[in-house]
Amino acid sequence: MRASRRFPLFIATIIVLIAIGGCGGGGHLSFPTPQGTFTNANLNGPYAFSYTGSDAGGFLSVAGSFQADGSGHITSGTQDINSGAAVRTNAAITGTYAVRADGRGSATLNSPAGNTTIDFVLVAGGHALVTRFDANATGSGTIDLQTTSAFSNTALAGSFAFSLSGIDTGGVPLAVAGNFTSDASGNLTAGIDDSNDNGIVTTNDPLTGSIPVAATGRGAATLNTSRGALHFAYYVVDANHLKVVGIDVIPALGGEAFRQTGPFSNASVSGPFAFTVAGADLLNGAPFAAGGVLTSNGAGSITSGIEDFNDAGVITTNATFTGTYSLAANGRGTLTLTTTAGTFNFAMYPSSGGVLVLEIDVRFLTSGAALQQQTTAFTSGSLSGTYGMNFTGATTSSELDSIAEFTADGINKVTGIIDLNNSGAITFGQPLTGTFNAAANGRTTMPLQTSLGTQNMVVYMVNANRALFIEIDASLVAAGDIRHQ
Repeated sequence: MRASRRFPLFIATIIVLIAIGGCGGGGHLSFPTPQGTFTNANLNGPYAFSYTGSDAGGFLSVAGSFQADGSGHITSGTQDINSGAAVRTNAAITGTYAVRADGRGSATLNSPAGNTTIDFVLVAGGHALVTRFDANATGSGTIDLQTTSAFSNTALAGSFAFSLSGIDTGGVPLAVAGNFTSDASGNLTAGIDDSNDNGIVTTNDPLTGSIPVAATGRGAATLNTSRGALHFAYYVVDANHLKVVGIDVIPALGGEAFRQTGPFSNASVSGPFAFTVAGADLLNGAPFAAGGVLTSNGAGSITSGIEDFNDAGVITTNATFTGTYSLAANGRGTLTLTTTAGTFNFAMYPSSGGVLVLEIDVRFLTSGAALQQQTTAFTSGSLSGTYGMNFTGATTSSELDSIAEFTADGINKVTGIIDLNNSGAITFGQPLTGTFNAAANGRTTMPLQTSLGTQNMVVYMVNANRALFIEIDASLVAAGDIRHQ
C-alpha cells in the first residue's frame, strides 16, 4: 500500500467556545528568533487549502484555492465556507503572506465572505500544515501545491475513497467514509458509504451522484444516499487528492478524498502501520483520541499491536491488541481490534491517503488513518532534522489548534517555536523544547515544554519524514501530524 500524504482532521465535537486552562502552568516566555533559509519564494504557485474547526456559529469547515506569487501576495483565489447556519460559496480571495526563516508563516485572506488569518508551517513536497489564527475562529488543516493538469473530469475519472466529519441536523457529531467511482463526464458509476451519526450507524449504503469539476480546479459534488442528498464543493490538489467542504447548511461536513487503486484483497493491507483516530466518546459526550502501531499479515489477521488512549483525560498506555480484518474487491473493508479496553469495530478504505477508517460502534465516533511504516527498525536517528508540526486539541468545552517548527537532534532532544490558537486567544512565537526516546516499533514518548506547560505526547513514526501523535494529558485530548521540512 502506498504511503499517506495526509492526516485526518479531528472530528468537531466542541461547538461552544470558552477559554480553557491548557495543560499546565506557563508564565511569560521570550520570543525565539526563527532559524533557517525559508523566504516568501517558497510559497509560489497555485495551492489548495482546507481546515475544520470551530467559530462562534459552531462547527466550521473551509476549503479553497489561491495563487501565491512568491513575493508575499495572494493575487487571486476562491473559498467555500460552512460556518454554523451560514454557508458562503465561491467567494473570491486576495491577500498577503509572509514566510519566516524557519518555514512558519502567516497569510491574510481578504474576501467578501470576511477577512481571515491563517498560520502555517511549510514542509517538504509543496505542502504546509495550517491553523486558523485569528480571534474569530480556530481550526487545523493543510495547504497543498496543485497540479493544474488534473483540473478535468477525465483526470479524476476512476475510484476515490473519502473521509468526512462534522455535525448532523441536531448539532451532534457525524462522520461519513466511503468510496465512489466516476466516469470521464463526472458521473458516479458506483459508490458506497458508512456513517456514524452520534452512535446511529449505517453501513454499506449505496451512493449515486456526480462530481463535475471546472477548469479552475473547483468542483461540485452531489452524493445521493439513503439519508438524502449531500452537496459539496471540492478543490483538486492533483489526480489523487481532493479537498472537500459541505455546502448544505446542515449537515455540515468537511474532509478529503484520495485515489483508490485496486485490485483489492486482504493482501492489500499488509505490514507494519502507525495510526491515530480521534473523535468523541458518545457515552459522556467528550473528546477521545487513540494512536498506536500494529502489524497485519496480509491474510486477515492483526498479529500484534500497541495502543494508547485518551478518553476525556482518562489515560491508557501501551494496551496490547490483536484483531481481524477483511477487504472486499470493491475497496471497502472491516476491521475489528480486540484490546484490553474492549473491542472496537471499523469500516476501512485503503487509498493513496492511507487506510481511511471510521469507527462503527455505538459508543465511540472516531475516524482517522493507518499509514504504512518503514519495515526496518526505528532508532533515535530516525527523528533527525527540521520538522513542521500541527495538532488539534479539545476539552469538553473548547478547541485548541497549533502549528510549530522544531529541530530533532537524532539523539533525544527537540527545540523549536510554537504558535497556538486557544479558542481565539492567540499565542505566537513561543519556545518549544522536548525529549524523545524512540523504540524499534516507532513508538516514542515526547514530553514537550510549551507555553501551555508540559504536553505529554506519544509519537508513532511512519518513517524518517512523517509521524503521527496524540497527547496523553488529563486536561487536553489532542491528535496531530509531524512532517519533515
